Amino acid sequence: MTTTFISYRRENCAGEARALFNDMRERLGESSVFMDVDSIALGRDFRGALQRTLASCDIVLVLIGRNWADTKDEEGRTRLEDPGDFVRLEIEAALKRDIIVMPVLVQGAHMPAAAQLPPEIRDLAYRNGFELSHNRWESDIGEMLRRLNLNPPATGATQRQSARPTSVPIAAVAATTSAAEPHPAPLRQVGLTRRRALGIAASVALAAGALTVAVPSVRRFLSRPALRTIHFDAASVDEKGIRNPSERYAAAVFSEALGLNAQLEMVSIPSGSFTMGSPSNEPERQPNESPQHHVSVPAFFVSASPVSQAQWVAVVLAHPDRILRDLPPIPSFFKGIDLPVETVSWNQAEEFCLRLAAITGRPYRLPSEAEWEYASRAGTVTAFNVGPTITPELANYCGTGGAICGDSDGKSIASDVYAGVRYTSGAYGQGPVGIFRGTTTRPGTFPRNRFGLYDMHGNVWEHCLDKASDDYSQSPLDGSAYLSGPRDAPRILRDGSWSHNPAICRSAYRDYNDSWSPGWQGRCGFRVACTI
Repeated sequence: MTTTFISYRRENCAGEARALFNDMRERLGESSVFMDVDSIALGRDFRGALQRTLASCDIVLVLIGRNWADTKDEEGRTRLEDPGDFVRLEIEAALKRDIIVMPVLVQGAHMPAAAQLPPEIRDLAYRNGFELSHNRWESDIGEMLRRLNLNPPATGATQRQSARPTSVPIAAVAATTSAAEPHPAPLRQVGLTRRRALGIAASVALAAGALTVAVPSVRRFLSRPALRTIHFDAASVDEKGIRNPSERYAAAVFSEALGLNAQLEMVSIPSGSFTMGSPSNEPERQPNESPQHHVSVPAFFVSASPVSQAQWVAVVLAHPDRILRDLPPIPSFFKGIDLPVETVSWNQAEEFCLRLAAITGRPYRLPSEAEWEYASRAGTVTAFNVGPTITPELANYCGTGGAICGDSDGKSIASDVYAGVRYTSGAYGQGPVGIFRGTTTRPGTFPRNRFGLYDMHGNVWEHCLDKASDDYSQSPLDGSAYLSGPRDAPRILRDGSWSHNPAICRSAYRDYNDSWSPGWQGRCGFRVACTI
């Protein structure tokens, strides 16, 4: 049996390492893959275990995330320059054995140049690598295993079946749901980087005279977007909901043209760190919002508002062919080109991102849960990014009382209970009782937050990349998505919606839904992110 060793740096890509380990173990069998956290018995000398495994394994996968080569220790020294650094020792031992040592690029990272690596592991820069994309995680892993000739056992290894989380509140699943969406065959990669593949596709299109999509795709992919600076006022309130004087902020943005006069405003979110989750004294907090943990988030771009119906239609028309699955041209319950697209499943949001990436040449995806909360908080530590409470002048939510308001599929779903928790008041904390609009609202109806984003509380639920989890005990600390669990695991939702109690619209509130389900009618949408 072929044994694979996963080498990774905790500070850099622990989330992807665990997800890869779990997926490979599920596909190939429990004894076929080694990762130190789960593969070394408690109380055993990990140094000896690592040495023995490296001396006998057949393949070493070196996970490389953003800033992998530049990661520093607590004293500011680059870790790879330390001769005793475990990642460096793992790579060095594998290269000396001349076995398969394959760089695996995650988080959109680029392969470090040979000059960035110590002489002992410089040969890594010349090993043919593979890119794992969050948006195409499952199909990418299948293709990687195929190219490594790591085929699942013919008799089938014992499959791990993860139980659906029980303590995470279930997102509003439609009262009458359709049959589970069939899983299409994985998209196969060619033995090229995506950049080169895009260039080849453009050349073929040019030869055939098909200029409308291919030429803009390559042109934008090979050049950084033109940034401009916007200035705006951000609102805040005190604990009783009384408005404080507005403060002036600025953000860098670029506009992504989609056709049909539609465009995406993408906002630059600066790198930084924050405390994710809610403190124990936050009113209405839920158990799955803990433990609070410190997360470092690299810079990224995110759309200023949830994807609109006009943007959805523009992308579907520009790229009508399915990549993984078909998309309805008009999925929304509330009709209006400027309103957010909704009644959209996670699978459909993923497909939209894939098509958007194909059209523009940029690596569009859903934001990770950590990126979403970091962007929502925008430097604040209160329950809402406007302060310790919320008012109907600042967000679209159900402020007239109860947990849920409104109808779905022509039937009332109003209730005081949501996910086993009772909500009665339409106010949060000491703030005022609100109103119930009964519909989604256009971006710009409420002020931007301090990062320049609209509607980070209420309006529509927003899909995130992450698979559902009971709590944060195994969550990555580098801003990446939590991807452990079955391939069809439920996915995280954030933000609350126009029909939910304000407590459900807090920055820390977490929900989830089946990846194939659009949820209750008119409530689930998404925004897009990318790293450039």
